[in-house]
Amino acid sequence: MINRENGLLEIYERIKAKRIELGLTSFKRTPTNPIKEPDMPCVFMMEGIDNIVKHSSRGNTGYPCTRALEVELEIVVNKSVDIMALYRQLRSVVFTSRDGSGMKNARLSDGTSIRENRTEGPTGYGLPDVKGMSLFLDMIYTDNDL
Repeated sequence: MINRENGLLEIYERIKAKRIELGLTSFKRTPTNPIKEPDMPCVFMMEGIDNIVKHSSRGNTGYPCTRALEVELEIVVNKSVDIMALYRQLRSVVFTSRDGSGMKNARLSDGTSIRENRTEGPTGYGLPDVKGMSLFLDMIYTDNDL
């Protein structure tokens, strides 16, 4: 699971490094408190389902194995922010290395990679003047731990 954490930290650091350029007031990984209006626009990074996509045939345990972790990046804004523009910028930041080597860089640390899975939204959450949108990534990594 070391590769999992290293990959998640790389995604986190890519967004954190560009949060001012993105115009984010808040960026949190696995938040535990509800959002407040002064925190918007914000992005939440949450971990979802972690599936084994390929077992090793070397032994009975199936390890090392290849896993795909679903990572959700949820954008929450007030009505004055163009959520589609922020979504496009966030997606660009996620797929650009911190060293600035450009788009289409899905490689993270330790052979871990990401790919876009799907998008949900925009949605209104049933709240006045609040919109949200989520980018779902698959983070592919090798799990050597048993």
